[in-house]
Amino acid sequence: MKHGKPFIIAVATAAALVLLWPEPADTPPGQVDDGAPNDPLSHAPADTPVPIDLTPEQQALLEDPRVIQFAQRLDFEEELQRFFQEAAELDAQQRQDRADQLEQQLARYEQETQVSAPEALMVRLALLQLLEQDEAAAKAAATELIERYQARSEARLEAWRSAPKPEFDRYKVREKEIVEEVMALDRIPGGLTRDQYLRQRLLEARVETMGQPEPDPQSNWSSDQ
Repeated sequence: MKHGKPFIIAVATAAALVLLWPEPADTPPGQVDDGAPNDPLSHAPADTPVPIDLTPEQQALLEDPRVIQFAQRLDFEEELQRFFQEAAELDAQQRQDRADQLEQQLARYEQETQVSAPEALMVRLALLQLLEQDEAAAKAAATELIERYQARSEARLEAWRSAPKPEFDRYKVREKEIVEEVMALDRIPGGLTRDQYLRQRLLEARVETMGQPEPDPQSNWSSDQ
């Protein structure tokens, strides 16, 4: 399943956690580190977890909602993969029950925009193909599902286009002012050409009035059922 930007950000956060994790001190050459006699951990069972003292920054990172969200997302993906691997060994009712649970989780992730609409669509099509044994019925259901997602995408795009954009209106006013100002200059500062200076001023105005570019309205469809 393809990962979206939020997922990539979470991966980077987790990678930072690994990089911040304290490393054990190296054992001096020629010396075998078999544990000091008065060290209670030296006689602990092999599977006993060794406590690690975390810095406040590391503890805060572990408690970061993005890291927790990332761990939950990984659990979901592992569960999804395990389901497809084990589906052949389950009876029809067991497959349906587990698919229903995964569908509920998928709907929640989609609603929270942790999963993009194309990702969710691909998972639902795979579940449909697995659960529906009748080929004609599966094809019809898949067509209906794709059309439903397309309709949501078009509705979302239209809503985005028709929504008021006061920042853009402010920019257009400022754009006109800058063009008039630059065209009236007798001398262009900074050794730039008039066109270069105009582009520079317009770029500054766009950042000032509109900030970062608006998100692509097609990047995630609504998951309302």
